[in-house]
Amino acid sequence: VIGTTVQLAGKRKDGSEFPLNLSLSALKIGAETLFLAALQDLSQHSRGEEALRRSEERFRLMVENVQDYAILMLDPQGYVISWNTGAERIKGYRADEIVGQHFSRFYPAEDIVRGKPEYELAVAAEQGHFEDEGWRVRKDGSRLWANVMITALRDESGKLRGFGKVTRDMTERKKIEEEVRIRNAQLEAANKELEAFSYSVSHDLRAPLRAIDGFSLAVLEDYQDKIDAEGRAHLERIRAAAGRMGQLIDDMLQLARIARAEMVRDKVNLSRLAQEIASQLQASEPKRQTTFVIQPGLMVEGDRALLRVVLQNLLDNAWKFTGHQLHARIEFGIQKQDSGQVYFVRDNGAGFEMQYANKLFGVFQRLHRQSEFTGTGVGLATVQRIIHRHGGRIWAEGATGQGATFYFVLQEKYD
Repeated sequence: VIGTTVQLAGKRKDGSEFPLNLSLSALKIGAETLFLAALQDLSQHSRGEEALRRSEERFRLMVENVQDYAILMLDPQGYVISWNTGAERIKGYRADEIVGQHFSRFYPAEDIVRGKPEYELAVAAEQGHFEDEGWRVRKDGSRLWANVMITALRDESGKLRGFGKVTRDMTERKKIEEEVRIRNAQLEAANKELEAFSYSVSHDLRAPLRAIDGFSLAVLEDYQDKIDAEGRAHLERIRAAAGRMGQLIDDMLQLARIARAEMVRDKVNLSRLAQEIASQLQASEPKRQTTFVIQPGLMVEGDRALLRVVLQNLLDNAWKFTGHQLHARIEFGIQKQDSGQVYFVRDNGAGFEMQYANKLFGVFQRLHRQSEFTGTGVGLATVQRIIHRHGGRIWAEGATGQGATFYFVLQEKYD
């Protein structure tokens, strides 16, 4: 053992053992030969090696027992050299069935023909990693949609030692995405059919209405001296009914279009829109004594055309239901509530009973007789649909003979 180093177990004074390196060398002095022994305590080194071994063991156990990811090692040529339980669960192979096999067997035949497995390894070797989503094949031949990451593994000298490959089964997500795609396609087809139907309704129903109105007017004008007052009244009612039907068709088509219209977000000056509408209403009946109070500078982010429809309907309603007031007052503004900023349109008109408030926004729902206030019962349903598309909500408060207030909130940022 002279001139060599051996590893032994040493013993301390207290009897405890420790690992050591022993090196012996001979030293000749004159006629005498002396031996020199050098001892190196390996306790710290051994503890470090043990800690590293335990850490590597924990990491190995963690990788082997991960269930949601297939984690495997490949040699530089792409042959499997390690296989975890997640890989067995996702791909269906046991470790003894797949270790030593080429990883290309996880790919569909068409990808193998195109050289996809080799291409992925080449990219990973050149760039350090490769990531992809695509179809892969299980042991039983079924396909899964997988997210795949391949990482090149190199030693300290830079030599390629193999690849780490992590695969996650994304089949359920792919299935959901496909279902969404199909539903969107169906919705688009339904919208096209609805658009065609809307055109048909607009064209086919208007034609007979125009005929009814036109012939009624012709009878009134050409045979007025042969028809008594009651007959003329009947003809006027026919024309009025045709007019209401035409308005109803217009309102229903608008409601349908609003559901399909693409949202174009922009900064909108609601105060300016309200003032424009108020001016138009006053011009339509210049003799009416109506005071408009519109708060200035009310800005919001939304679809300008749709928000104009909201204000047009709400202000039209306020104008209509204050028609019997000697001193009508209509307000548009904003007020603070616990939930934030709330817009309102308030009038001192006919009002309504609060027990019927929930009916206001239903299609064809009316709380007043046609003889009192005209309308189709579609306007507020249209308003509600637009507000909902802006991520907001609308509600109303009122009392019979004391007016009504319509409140609405808008989501500043919406999809």
